[in-house]
Amino acid sequence: MARFVSLSLFLFLLGAGFFVSTYPTIVWAHSGHKHDELKIKLPKVVAQVNGIDISGDAISRELKKAAGQYKKRGMPLNASQEKSAAKKLIDDEVGRTLLVLKAKDSGINITKDVLEKRLKEVQAKFRSADVFAHKLADQGMSLDQYRAELTTDLYMDQIIKKEIEPKIEIPENKIRDYYEKNKNKFENQETVRASIILLKFNPSQGKAGEQKVLKKFESILDQAKSGTEFAALAMKFSQDSLASKGGDLGFFTKKQMLPAFSNRAFKMKVGEVSDIFRTGHGFHVLKVTDRKPAGTSPFEAEKEKIKNFLIQKKVSQATRNYIETLKKQAKIKIYF
Repeated sequence: MARFVSLSLFLFLLGAGFFVSTYPTIVWAHSGHKHDELKIKLPKVVAQVNGIDISGDAISRELKKAAGQYKKRGMPLNASQEKSAAKKLIDDEVGRTLLVLKAKDSGINITKDVLEKRLKEVQAKFRSADVFAHKLADQGMSLDQYRAELTTDLYMDQIIKKEIEPKIEIPENKIRDYYEKNKNKFENQETVRASIILLKFNPSQGKAGEQKVLKKFESILDQAKSGTEFAALAMKFSQDSLASKGGDLGFFTKKQMLPAFSNRAFKMKVGEVSDIFRTGHGFHVLKVTDRKPAGTSPFEAEKEKIKNFLIQKKVSQATRNYIETLKKQAKIKIYF
């Protein structure tokens, strides 16, 4: 996938809760705050690529976001810096436009069904349709504008998959060389996997209410220590949000979990069940289900990830080179 991406892919990554390092960072504006006005003014059409206009409004929108980010960091852009940034944004948009035109010339067609399917995938990464709409509004975009951005992304993805990615090869010795030179990146801390059961209690019920909850928990603990499947007990009795997953906390390092949990878990053996302990949330029982020692992840375990990383780097550079070739063949007019 190309590194020349628009808002649509950023939305997808942000909504999914993960970040791919090869993409630039996006920072959302705070709700209800309008972006500051720019010090420079862009023409209605900032460039033309093979007869296709590039809108000044689209460039202004991206420039306002970038200027706002710098301002938040205490580094407001002056007029000269805004001008330089605008020129870079225009150049990037010229490249994106050329990729779309090349895709269409190559017979690639993004149908309405394909577009709507991708749109639904993006929307599904957000808690609700309202949250998605709110994020778009914060970016100063309408849904129709977003669809246009998404369509551009899809055309770009397809032409890069067709023209660039098939030509990228990474020999195994290059993958091995990267691993050997960057072993520190593959060092892992000790991790533990554990499951929990939580029973809440209402402090207003006093000592009697607390004892009632404890008595119930002691019965559950007896079952757990007698061989009843912990996950089944968690699903049946736990009042934690993880109950449906059998109380599974997944793997965590000592610093990633609250001390009340990690201090116990890292002292326990796999298969061991803790005694009942109390936190501000209620009473808990913890079972350690797996453990991974600290150490360097072996090459075979990292090989595929390294390969994909190196491929993306090559795709990124190859895409830039491809765009430069397209520019030499295109009729481009810059009006700013």
